[in-house]
Amino acid sequence: MSSSRLLAALALLCGLGFAGTAAAEIPMFNGTCPGAEVHADNGGPVYVNGRQTQLNRINDNYYEARADGGLTLSISRTDDGGVQMSYTKRGGGNGVCQVSAAGTTARRAPAYVPPYRAQSNDVTCESRDSRQHECEMDTRGDVRVVRQLSNTQCVQGENWGLNRHSVWVKNGCRAIFRNFDRGWRSDRRGPSAYDATNDATLLGACNVRARAQGAVVSRLPVGTSNVTELIIDYPDGRFVCFVRNDGYVQSLTPLRRR
Repeated sequence: MSSSRLLAALALLCGLGFAGTAAAEIPMFNGTCPGAEVHADNGGPVYVNGRQTQLNRINDNYYEARADGGLTLSISRTDDGGVQMSYTKRGGGNGVCQVSAAGTTARRAPAYVPPYRAQSNDVTCESRDSRQHECEMDTRGDVRVVRQLSNTQCVQGENWGLNRHSVWVKNGCRAIFRNFDRGWRSDRRGPSAYDATNDATLLGACNVRARAQGAVVSRLPVGTSNVTELIIDYPDGRFVCFVRNDGYVQSLTPLRRR
């Protein structure tokens, strides 16, 4: 084979190789998490508030981006070409981010909220005239909004948060708060209602959300939070399940359909 034909063949093989890699690369998207504006270029990198993160590829459909200040983004590709993203913060804050394709308007991904049933340990706290207000509460444990009463969305770290013995609200947030480690477990109902103490129970919580029995492929703690990532094989495909160690499933996302 002549040298020119050999070079052409090598170029073709290289092009095919790059094309195959690009198909598995992180797509371009924009996103918003509490206190963080996120942008990803095709194939990376991922930027948070204009600063490049450390991007780790876990598999073809799942990535982690670590930013300054202890923020970790978990980024999943969906079967329809979209992106889902959640975050964890140093110290335990976590949740679901808004994601959009580059140049489109972001929409907040829905998250599971347990059906509201009033309990004796619930605390209602209201910000009036956008002022900050504190309400006495036992905050040792897992405190969450169980019912939002205001038109203003209550976002932890932005317009509500916790002190040692109180919950605070500001900028129009009005909501009912509950400490899920103080009396909730005996009364809870609905998907992912587990008091998880081991991997089998974490899998059980994900199985309830999936409405199917699955087998764990891999298990990975998410940063320093109380969230665990399980890669699970179900009859209809492989999924990634983000489940807190108390059995609350944050998200269940398909990685590959059968």
